Amino acid sequence: MAKFFDMEGPFMKYGTLVFDMIMLSAVWATMSGMLPVMILLTTGIFASLPVPVTLIIIYVLLLHWCPATCAVCYALGKKQRGTDTYTMRDFWHSFKMNYKQCMIISLILSTVLMVIIYNLWLILYNRSSFGKSLYVLMPLEILVGIEIIIASNYIPDMVARFEMKTKEFIKYSFLMGNKHLLTTLILVALFVGSVYVCVFVNMGLLFIVPGLFMYIAAALLERVFKNYMPSEDAELEEEHIEGFSLDAERQAIIDRYLNQTKYDEQGDYSYVRVDESGNEIVEKDDYKIVKVDDPAPVQTSDAQEEKPEEEEDDPAWEDADEPKMSEDEQYLL
Repeated sequence: MAKFFDMEGPFMKYGTLVFDMIMLSAVWATMSGMLPVMILLTTGIFASLPVPVTLIIIYVLLLHWCPATCAVCYALGKKQRGTDTYTMRDFWHSFKMNYKQCMIISLILSTVLMVIIYNLWLILYNRSSFGKSLYVLMPLEILVGIEIIIASNYIPDMVARFEMKTKEFIKYSFLMGNKHLLTTLILVALFVGSVYVCVFVNMGLLFIVPGLFMYIAAALLERVFKNYMPSEDAELEEEHIEGFSLDAERQAIIDRYLNQTKYDEQGDYSYVRVDESGNEIVEKDDYKIVKVDDPAPVQTSDAQEEKPEEEEDDPAWEDADEPKMSEDEQYLL
């Protein structure tokens, strides 16, 4: 029982998670503009205004939904993956870093969604004048609206997780949303349920439900994103750092331990090839022609044992003994 209340026990772990979700929900409700919208809804002010004016006010107030949602997804996503997190620091870091791109996405999606809602209201309000076209226009408008909602559930997590152009975020959010239908259906159901309980059940749930929804969404979307993320080995193979080539480094190590490399005065080595007589084979203009002569044999008397001349150590050439590979060289091979 004592371990349950330890600093690393379940009580502290899940208690901290719940506290972070409540705190982030409150910050999100304020920064996204959802809190002012909910207040205006509950006070009945929107009921006294024309529908177009109401839609414009909601549109302006909710323009920051994407930067705020992206920041919450970034903070809770790190917590869900088990990495070290500083909740509010991570929130503000993501909010500032992705603000410009998220605002562009928010403007695009919010404008399209508000136009669809206005068109639906216009069709229903004047349905007698539309005639049979009503049964064609309404399903089309609803279908486009559903696609916008699907993309809105994917894009904030994508911006928090990847770096792409804005049009690529919009494109891949639609592709992923329609490809992974089971995950999409769960996300949409959770989204609709969250909106329902916050609007029609109790407005106080606005300070709890958004954080819980985004935490679950981060867990679901992480499984989707892994299908599009290269493995660490593939990233290493494709890594191209300035002045570094993985294949060239591997070949350099192989050549070095086959005595086909030579060190210059600065300690750097260059690649050389030798023929059977020991002379370098020149294949490129930047190679130097270095003649390697075998030492002449030493004449000795019959009584005296022949002893080979000891060659002077030349620091410019490698030692005859095969050197040991370092851990980095073994890893590259």
